[in-house]
Parts: sequence; structure tokens; C-alpha cells
Amino acid sequence: MTLRARLGLLSLVPLLGLSVPVFGAQGLTFPPDGQNSRSSVTQAIGPVRVTIDYSSPRVVRAKNDRRGKIWGELVPWGMSDLGFNGCASCPWRAGANENTTFAVTHEVKVQGQTLPAGKYGLHMIPGQEEWTVVFSKDASSWGSFWYDPKDDALRVKTKAGKSEYHEWLTYEFTEREPAKATVALKWEELQVPLTIAVDNPNQEQAMRVFQFNAKRFPNQWPVHVGLMRGYGAMGDKKKALEEAKLALAQAPDEQNRKNLQGLVKQLEEGKDIN
Repeated sequence: MTLRARLGLLSLVPLLGLSVPVFGAQGLTFPPDGQNSRSSVTQAIGPVRVTIDYSSPRVVRAKNDRRGKIWGELVPWGMSDLGFNGCASCPWRAGANENTTFAVTHEVKVQGQTLPAGKYGLHMIPGQEEWTVVFSKDASSWGSFWYDPKDDALRVKTKAGKSEYHEWLTYEFTEREPAKATVALKWEELQVPLTIAVDNPNQEQAMRVFQFNAKRFPNQWPVHVGLMRGYGAMGDKKKALEEAKLALAQAPDEQNRKNLQGLVKQLEEGKDIN
């Protein structure tokens, strides 16, 4: 689809708001998302919660097979002239429709650089050798059409890599440790990773949260899993093993049961599970 056509669709957004009711669901309407469904992913890193909200375009749309045409074509390399709102040098919105947003409940380090707690518009400048990821203080605009570098809160560098095929643009937390995690944008056969770290996580504070949950929801499988992780991070393998066995007895499905069996074995052998 040409830029002119995409902008034409953008101008129809107010009209599309008069959307078709869903049969059998009184008061519900189909949102004007252009088939780019809204998605969200949240991950805890110690006491910090990281949430990414985004719209998820697909590679193949009806008869329009865009495989091999995403990177460098649909998503150009470098900054782009979007031909709208005077944005002659704009990054990619790292998704579709309105802003992709990145929110953290506490200060974190992204690629080793400090990002304060808050909600940010997430943009990317694609590169064949290196990518720039932009966290903007403007988290409420439509895509990158209103991007202004004066609103930048942080810019970091990363390198894209090969990924298994993803039909839908997705954000996944691919690696998780007690004090850091890696989140990656994945689409078609490319991924763009970012490392998010928590400086000197307060393990005792995190354990108080786990213990508080245990009092509110006693003898629940997710609570035992949390306590197992918490005690494991603090080096108390005996208590971690106790919680792991309690969680194993309550595992809700076969996959979780197998995972917990492996963790019980690791703890019995004195190994770190985090």
C-alpha cells in the first residue's frame, strides 16, 4: 500500500468509529484497527513491572504477501519522510496505529542507560547494521506522525538478529533473570532485542511482596512459585525446595508439572534456579 493510500485510510479513522455492532454482544463494537489487533505484554523484573502495549500488523494480508518486503521496504531503513504533519524525518512507530508504549513502574536501565519510571512512546530507527530505539515522553500520539525529538527521554543502540518466523508483529520476553530481562520485537524473520535491568534489586522488599501475597491467597499454586523464586534468589535453597514441592503438587497442567519437576531436581542438587 502506498503512503498516499495509508494516509487516506488515516483520514477515515473518525468515520470508522461508527463501527458495526457485534452480534449477541450488546453495546460492543469492532474497533477501527485496520486488522492490526491491539496486544500487550507485561513482565516483572524483581519489584519492577514492565508493560508494552502495541498494535500488531501481520506479514500476509489477504492476497498481499509481504514476505521479504517488510524490512527496508514497508519499514524503511533510517528516518523517513511520512508526508504528513510536517514530519520529514521520523522514526518507525515499532508497531501500527497509535503509539506503541513502554511503561515501567520504577527506574530501570535499558541497554545500560537509565530510564526513569513512567510511560513512554516507543519508536525505532531501523538500520542494516545498528538500530536506535527511542523512548519519547509523548506516549499518546498517533504513531510517529507527531514525533518530535525534543520529547526524547532516552535513545539506545542495539543490533537486530535472525528470528524464527512470526506472522504477527510480537513483543516477547526472551530471557528472564531476577534482576534483568531481554524483550525483543519479532516480526517476519527478524528480532530487535533490548536488555532491561534493575540496579541493586531489593530482594528483601520483593520477598515481603511474595509473603504478603501468600497471606492474601494461601496455598495457591502461583504464590508457591513466587516464593520458590524469591527464596532461590536469596540463596535459601531449603525453603525454595519446600515451596517448589508445594507448587508441584498443585501444578495446573502437564507442562507446568514437568517444569517444576526439573526445578525440584535442580534444588535437590543444590543448583541455582534463577
